[in-house]
Amino acid sequence: MSYKEDKNFWGIPYGTEISAEAFVKDIWDPTTEEILTPKQFLGIGWGVNLHALGRRVGVIK
Repeated sequence: MSYKEDKNFWGIPYGTEISAEAFVKDIWDPTTEEILTPKQFLGIGWGVNLHALGRRVGVIK
């Protein structure tokens, strides 16, 4: 995982940032090929990286 600080509780990641950058990084992160990424924006669990999903499906080159 390419995030500088992964926060987790019993193996479940959580995010504590409340910013537009963290929200966008949760749903659109071209720096990684992982489809499920740990939450950066406020919440628990994993976010779906739509950029990586689009690349795997072939919609994005």
